[in-house]
Order: sequence, then C-alpha cells, then structure tokens
Amino acid sequence: MASGVQVTDEVIAVFNNMKVRKAQPNEEDKKKRKKAVLFCISPDKQNIILEEGKEILCGDIGNTITDPYLEFVKMLPSDDCRYALYDANL
Repeated sequence: MASGVQVTDEVIAVFNNMKVRKAQPNEEDKKKRKKAVLFCISPDKQNIILEEGKEILCGDIGNTITDPYLEFVKMLPSDDCRYALYDANL
C-alpha cells in the first residue's frame, strides 16, 4: 500500500506546460498561457487536483487583472492550505 497522495495527470500536464516556455505561434495562444494556478487535495484525500476556477491566464493581465501577484494572493484561502504555481518574471 502506497502512502501519501498522488498527483493527477492533469496537474502534471499543467506543471509541464508552465515550466517549459514554448514559442507561442500566435497571440491567442499567449493569452491562454497560465500565469498562476492553485491545486488542492481531492475530497477523498487521495489526489492533488486542480482547484476549479483558481487560475490566472496571461490574457487576463491588463484586462480584468491589473496586479497578477496581488490577485494570486487573494485566491489563497485564509483557513486552508493549497499547492500553487506562479510564473514570476524576473
């Protein structure tokens, strides 16, 4: 019997897409790129999953979101823990 929680394939795919900067062929693809995403433990406590609706797309920045980091911090629950990815530009 394995211990701990498993990471779902969807979470791995999101991680890999954010990790690897690919040359985006057009503006539409650039807008769909994730700037930040939150993950949580599934209700059955068996898997780490994407938290629905808890992401910031690069296309949102400047349109619906002015400060992506501040918006990211606001997405974090005050009374629970989360796993998170944030694509910081240095």
